[in-house]
Amino acid sequence: MIAECRKIALVFDNCPTHPKQINPKLKNVTVFYLPPNTTSKLQPKDQGMIKNFKIHYCKRIVRKVITALGNNQSMTKINLRESISEISKAWNYDVTDRTIRNSFAKAGFFISNEN
Repeated sequence: MIAECRKIALVFDNCPTHPKQINPKLKNVTVFYLPPNTTSKLQPKDQGMIKNFKIHYCKRIVRKVITALGNNQSMTKINLRESISEISKAWNYDVTDRTIRNSFAKAGFFISNEN
């Protein structure tokens, strides 16, 4: 990085596991820490996409349980493969482009129609 005159900015939220100091040998690395309680205001995914995804995933799991109970089947556990399948379906089919655009817009990012 030094030879190519590259500078790196690392931006951390206030998670306690993030390092408070970076190795001093990394001279071209500057670390910035976000103020507390600003992550959801600054990160578009926290504005709605993750919440929307979780809602749809939970709905899918609840439907599986209700269907199993309706068929007089015991449904005490959902295995990892089923869970991953439902995660994939919730993201690919339920979280829409509109939800993603709205999340970015809520965070202050807008798509310009200008060329």
